[in-house]
Amino acid sequence: MAKVLMPGLYGAELFDLGQELPLHPEEERIVAGAALKRRRDFTLGRACAHAALAELDLDKGPIARAGNGAPVWPAGLVGSITHTPGYAAALVARAADFAGLGVDAELVGGVTRELWPRLFDAGEQDLLMGHPDPARAATLLFSAKEACHKAGGEPVLYFHDLQVALGESGFTARRGAEAFEGRFAAGRALVLVVAWRR
Repeated sequence: MAKVLMPGLYGAELFDLGQELPLHPEEERIVAGAALKRRRDFTLGRACAHAALAELDLDKGPIARAGNGAPVWPAGLVGSITHTPGYAAALVARAADFAGLGVDAELVGGVTRELWPRLFDAGEQDLLMGHPDPARAATLLFSAKEACHKAGGEPVLYFHDLQVALGESGFTARRGAEAFEGRFAAGRALVLVVAWRR
């Protein structure tokens, strides 16, 4: 997490070790009746979100869920939650500093070559084919697009609409008039990406 933070971003992460994590009663109602895995992912994500809000001294109550499933942040804040098997993270920032914020975590290897045509345009696929570690690069590119979508204003994600230019530890991206920047940390098994727009 420390590798993707920058001034103005507040975040928290959790590796799932089976630890007890309480939910606010209103958050409990959101996942009442959900499958065990869904409840666990939700609980891990909310725990991270509350920890991130606490860094701003703004963890004042439950984090509701909007009709589209996104978390409802306190007024004046933007944020994002992600979870993948065994891991969750959340980021928050002041809306005065960032217009949108997205975070995504993925396990390396989940973005198989069979998925590439649905996720990446021809140029992106060519770059991946020439990469020394295509599985990790594909996971990173996919995760960057997911994070940008969360930070953006479009309700539906069309992967081919997002054009991402990866650097050593950061990236830029565009989708129509929306411009994004971001950072990433790519380990052997896990990729973590944060994207924002001003």
